[in-house]
Amino acid sequence: MFTENIYKDDMPVHLLSKIMQARKMFKDKGITKSGYNHFQNFAYYELKDIIPDAIEICIELKIATLFTYENNQYKLKVYDLENREETEFCMPGKDYKNEGNINNQLQNLGKIQTYIRRYLYMQFLDITENDVVDASKPKLKHPIS
Repeated sequence: MFTENIYKDDMPVHLLSKIMQARKMFKDKGITKSGYNHFQNFAYYELKDIIPDAIEICIELKIATLFTYENNQYKLKVYDLENREETEFCMPGKDYKNEGNINNQLQNLGKIQTYIRRYLYMQFLDITENDVVDASKPKLKHPIS
């Protein structure tokens, strides 16, 4: 969306203002992470942590979201229902092999969509998590003495 060809007059300023309001409203709710990865020992947001409050906020601000897959991109489109402005949050997609039976294929596709929806909503609402890479302690081959 933001490229060299976008002019200031073309920016969806009303919608961007509403997105910032939505981000603050979501942050102020103090949502906690209900998911927990026992293998890697960390908590994470699940869609059920995000979606119910996101819906309430969107209704209040008169914005709507639509999850799509087009042109090898997963998109969360955001629409301002009052000003007819729109923007989108994107993640690259790819074709996944159709291996195994149809049930496994559909389950895998569902997992992919669930993960991507979660990350796109996290972009939209600017939900932050601890930076696992920077927060982890490096494993040294030779301890410092």
